[in-house]
Amino acid sequence: MEGGLGSPNASVLGEHSLLAGSSWLAAFLCFIILLTTAGNFLLILLIVTQRSLRNTSNYFLVSLFMSDLMVGLVVMPPAMLNQLYGRWVLRGDLCSLWASFDVMCCSASILNLCVISLDRYLLITSPLRYKLRMTSCRALALILAAWTLAALASFLPIKMGWHQLESEVRALNVTGRGDEEQCRLLVSLPYALVASCLTFFLPSAAISFTYCRILLAARKQAVQVASLASNVATTDEAAPQVPRAPSQLLAGNESRRFTNKHSKKALKASLTLGILLGMFFVAWLPFFVTNVAQAVCGCVPAGFFDVLTWLGYCNSTMNPIIYPLFMRDFKRAMGKFLPCCRRPAEPRPSAISMSMRNSHSGPRAAASLKNVLTLQAETDSADSGAPGSERRLLPARPGAGARSSGLWDAEPPDTELGTAVA
Repeated sequence: MEGGLGSPNASVLGEHSLLAGSSWLAAFLCFIILLTTAGNFLLILLIVTQRSLRNTSNYFLVSLFMSDLMVGLVVMPPAMLNQLYGRWVLRGDLCSLWASFDVMCCSASILNLCVISLDRYLLITSPLRYKLRMTSCRALALILAAWTLAALASFLPIKMGWHQLESEVRALNVTGRGDEEQCRLLVSLPYALVASCLTFFLPSAAISFTYCRILLAARKQAVQVASLASNVATTDEAAPQVPRAPSQLLAGNESRRFTNKHSKKALKASLTLGILLGMFFVAWLPFFVTNVAQAVCGCVPAGFFDVLTWLGYCNSTMNPIIYPLFMRDFKRAMGKFLPCCRRPAEPRPSAISMSMRNSHSGPRAAASLKNVLTLQAETDSADSGAPGSERRLLPARPGAGARSSGLWDAEPPDTELGTAVA
């Protein structure tokens, strides 16, 4: 009798636990969707409304945030309904349209990351020629090319049915399982290989190459700055031991502080690139490898594939958090609207420091290090025109800021080529 009464109770408990699990899953997925939508929309609005952020480099960020916003608005909600109900609850003819937007938006997000890495590479390796090379028309052309490639890899083959094998006869992207319709993109091996190479593996190779070159350039310039500081220190030690003025001692201390600061910024650049590459590959590499494996053997469980798909979606959630986090201009602009993002005011320079900077006497080691980082070969051509002239460090023109060309600076400075990160 207890066994007869226990069966209904067990079924009721099972239903309650299932409902509770679905509620938690729905809450979590809704949070991901809201965070993705709000974060990308906020940053697009910030770039449009803030005059200081309207520049060529941020065109690429607007394109990235737009693709991620479309992932949050168009792709994630139907995917959440699929996950919660276990079937396609919308109209059957919307399945292929949603699958096309899914492939296009995710591919556009990855391709925009590739274009951003190329933009950063050009800014760091040749900052003086950056504005001549990366004009507004060229930036818009790169953005258009990225979206065109994403559309050609999604809408065209899916609408034409090229993503499926000819022997497969089924409604487009809708598979029947019993009385329930499942909206899953079943692809053939040729389509999986071509689409994965065009929208992930080749862009990933380009992103890895450009970021590694940026990292090498940052370390090289950090070594050059350290060698400049050591040469200044050696010169000071070799000089006759005479009583030094307080301004001279302060200049030496400031030189050492600047060298340490530049080394820390180079280390921060390394960590930043590691975080960016790590998040990108953790989000998308498992999905694309599994997608190819699914096309080969069809042995990947549907639940596991859904988890990897949502992991890739989460890259669109993290992009508006990670990229502005390391950009000074964005942090300043966000500080005007969000109190939590405001940075403490920088300490005002002391009277002695101001007198050193304004005076024209005495050694100025720190100032020379800040304003004469090693110039590229293209800038030395002006000095090598005279016969017998030696390469020398050119001081920055008076009034030029001491800000170096940062990894995430929106626009390059006119005279300085450091690789500091925010």
